[in-house]
Amino acid sequence: MGKRMRMTLPKKEEDLQKVVEEVMETQHDHHHHHHHHAESLDDILHTIDVLMDTMNTRLVDLEEKTELIRKEIVNLYKLFGLVVEALVADNQNAKLKAIAEAKRILEESLK
Repeated sequence: MGKRMRMTLPKKEEDLQKVVEEVMETQHDHHHHHHHHAESLDDILHTIDVLMDTMNTRLVDLEEKTELIRKEIVNLYKLFGLVVEALVADNQNAKLKAIAEAKRILEESLK
């Protein structure tokens, strides 16, 4: 058995699904042509390898999205705090300061 090279798989769900379907189609065609023979260990390992790469790519994508969502939740809590601070402020300067900070967080978040 030769050394296997790992390929980089696409991150889009549709593209990943196409890869899985192509692998499964190849396996089905192979099985159909040689229905009296068991699939070779290399074919099975290759399929598992492709599916593991797909799962790992999805995991990395989900981890990146989770981190972005976590940051946005932190920003929302900061914004809520600043809105409350502006609402209960005793003077106009304190209100403006809280609103300006909220604006800064929003602008930074939208970059």
